[in-house]
Amino acid sequence: MSKASLLYLFVFFSLLHFNTYSQHTYIPLGQSSMHLLDRFEIKSGELNNDYFHSSNKSYRRKSIVEYLDNLNDSTIQLSKQDKFNIDYLNTDNFEWYKNNNTQSRKKYGKRFYQEKAAFFSVVNPDYSIVFNPVLYYQISSEKNQDNFALINNRGLELRGNIGKNIGFYSQISDEILIPNSYTNHRFIYDTSYMYVNFYKKNGNGTVSYFSSNAYITANLNKFMDLQFGHTRNFIGDGYRTFILGDNQPEYLNLKLTTRFWKLNYTNIWAELRDYPNGKAIGWDRSPQPKHYMAAHHLSLNLTKNFNVGIFETIVFQRDSGHASTGFELNYLNPIIFYKSVENGLNSLDKAIIGFNTKWNIKKKLSLYSQFVIAELVIADLFAGNGSFTNKFAAQGGLKYIDAFGINNLDLQGEINISRPYMYTSYLPRNSYSNFRQSMGHPLGGNFKELVGIIRYQPINRISIFAKFIFYTQGLDTNGSNWGSNIRKSYLDNTKELGNKIGQGVNVNTYLAELIATWMPKHNLFFDARFTFRKASSEIDWFNENAGFVSFAIRYQFGLRNYDF
Repeated sequence: MSKASLLYLFVFFSLLHFNTYSQHTYIPLGQSSMHLLDRFEIKSGELNNDYFHSSNKSYRRKSIVEYLDNLNDSTIQLSKQDKFNIDYLNTDNFEWYKNNNTQSRKKYGKRFYQEKAAFFSVVNPDYSIVFNPVLYYQISSEKNQDNFALINNRGLELRGNIGKNIGFYSQISDEILIPNSYTNHRFIYDTSYMYVNFYKKNGNGTVSYFSSNAYITANLNKFMDLQFGHTRNFIGDGYRTFILGDNQPEYLNLKLTTRFWKLNYTNIWAELRDYPNGKAIGWDRSPQPKHYMAAHHLSLNLTKNFNVGIFETIVFQRDSGHASTGFELNYLNPIIFYKSVENGLNSLDKAIIGFNTKWNIKKKLSLYSQFVIAELVIADLFAGNGSFTNKFAAQGGLKYIDAFGINNLDLQGEINISRPYMYTSYLPRNSYSNFRQSMGHPLGGNFKELVGIIRYQPINRISIFAKFIFYTQGLDTNGSNWGSNIRKSYLDNTKELGNKIGQGVNVNTYLAELIATWMPKHNLFFDARFTFRKASSEIDWFNENAGFVSFAIRYQFGLRNYDF
């Protein structure tokens, strides 16, 4: 029996372990709900122990309702918009909220639009089914470009529960993309489109592909639950993260989450892929090369307002060129230190470790940080010799809610620094990537970045989002390797000493974006967006100057961001 078969059997028998604890699904990544829940936690003055930890963005629908129900209104000052947002979150997760406020005023038959958040729904104590169409249509007019940029996504979403143990979720969409100028420029340089796996380039300049997010969930007991399927994950408290981000397409993974006391412990075992021959263009019918990831993250609330997390990730592949033995079973141990396993195997596997912190202050502020190490030699670090062996990244950020006494005006500032060759490995196939896209920060390595964000909700159904990003990064030309491309071996055309951030072809990039969103009906959004992006370098090929206006309609779909 193959190792993959053993892993799938493990999942299957785990799901058969029935118990009396209700199972549920998760809100999708990229939804505004993420920020709203972070905001309520900061306003409460206490970290959440019982329902979720904000550094792990897998928020269970049932837990959201329970958390909001247990917020102490006497100690939290809620604006009209806050109360509207609480109603929005409860309505969005109506299966677990027992109140008629979630029901539609105009109903059709016995099953259609019974709830504001569901086109079709069946909810009873034994099972539930919720079905919705999905739509994202955005058109952009860009200066100095003859064609419009386009996102045309149409799909279906299905979620529900079976009995007390099994939950399921599926969203599948057919998407047509006409990329804007700088997204297309990145494709020429990097041969990948953000969020996209296998795709087809059409003769009319469009790109078409399927996107899918589907999984099943099951409780093992009161404290532990499993999720298995094609999903993405996000671990961190910032806008960006160096631990595990969501800027890449979905990937097959098994996640085990354990919650008790002040602890939240997450294990993820995943299969990652690449294009045949490592190239997106000129693809053929050859099997997609696979590599694997095992990760665990422990989040601990040390006090009522201070959290610390530690994590470890291992990336590996077992393809000798003649045979592939698949997933390394030694990494299935959920509590072992992966580095000790890697050393014991005498392997070339890639280990990444680090920690993150969060400190909520005075019901107004939240300070957060990350420090992530892909490789570190202490002697070289103290010598200050710029050795390529020192591969690490750091993040620091601040969130300020109800800024300057203005209700629902939230500010965020963030600094991200990544050394050259961050995430790279001795073997290119062991890089921390999926379909050539970084599993951590989307810029990879060899950069400094500043992020500023303004969120404002002046009235209940209108939100304004402004974003300012500046980063400086050193890029490669003509086969050079200065440390930005995580899919190159760190021994390929690398200098051992004298490395510094920004080395190579230095490119300074400015991005400013303003988005106004109106929600006339639940999860139906109309967006107006203005984006300006400028990249400047001593080499003309890297110079870009793009500005465009976009209009979009979204239903049951979060904002799509191309902020690199």
